Amino acid sequence: MTPVSDKQLVLVVGAPRSGTSWLHRMLAAHPSVAALEKELTTFIYLALWDDLFHAEKANMDQGRWDQGAPLLYGGQEFQEHLRSLAHHAYGRVLATRPNATHVLDKHPNYALHIPLIDRLFPSAKVIHIIRDGREVAVSMMSAKRRIGFGEAEIQGATRHWANNLTRARRDGRALGSGRYMEIRYENLRAATEDHLGAVFNFCGLHSNATEVQRIAVEFNIENRQVSRGDTSLNALRSVPDAIWKKKLSLEERWTMDRMAGHLLQELGYAGPRWWEVNAGDAARIAWLLARNRTKHTLGSAWHTWKHTLPKRL
Repeated sequence: MTPVSDKQLVLVVGAPRSGTSWLHRMLAAHPSVAALEKELTTFIYLALWDDLFHAEKANMDQGRWDQGAPLLYGGQEFQEHLRSLAHHAYGRVLATRPNATHVLDKHPNYALHIPLIDRLFPSAKVIHIIRDGREVAVSMMSAKRRIGFGEAEIQGATRHWANNLTRARRDGRALGSGRYMEIRYENLRAATEDHLGAVFNFCGLHSNATEVQRIAVEFNIENRQVSRGDTSLNALRSVPDAIWKKKLSLEERWTMDRMAGHLLQELGYAGPRWWEVNAGDAARIAWLLARNRTKHTLGSAWHTWKHTLPKRL
């Protein structure tokens, strides 16, 4: 097994449908990078074991009950076993390109496990790609319809985007600027060579303008979609805000604003009341909300009447 202890581990994180696969493929095209084409999900596995170990350890410490791996291992020893599993997995990745100086992996939900990544790989670098949450929501719901992956409703899509984003920013920034980098999907699309070159520099990957240009052209997102994207949206991609304005209903826009409007504004993607796309949207949403409240009230009344009827008879 090729050892990875002297290699640089690089991880791409973000919300699903934010461009993680696209960025991963471009990084993997660098000749000094070893990577699998598919997601390895290493830290998804390890996080389950780590969470269970600490839950069982807490139960033991608080005198509830004694069971599980803490009966056999101390915390540091168990962590070393997790580290060994991760090194073994990435050693197999490195074996695909033994002369590589960097090992690359990606999964959107690694955004939720940066503290574990830090404990197991104290020198790992994390690249967080951020995309307008409104477009992310459209893409998630489309993916759910087309391929069964993602979130079916705006509430789930918004929650997923916001959770991954806030957790990655909070935990990533704690790593420091030498190990954590944020990049906007929109900027990477608009000036791929410039921003890809900056990512290579952050990773410590030597590259020249010719090599960066070759990779940017090969993976031009206008011509090559790498993550089973919705081709029906292609005609809208070049028009700012066209995707979410066309694909999100008024109720969906209003719901997303209630849940994560502050994040959209903080990131500079939206202003106040961005959900009012057309004249009269404010009046329409007021009517829709009133109608929904009435339906809910009538439904509750019917449910109560139906279940108390036998007692009254």
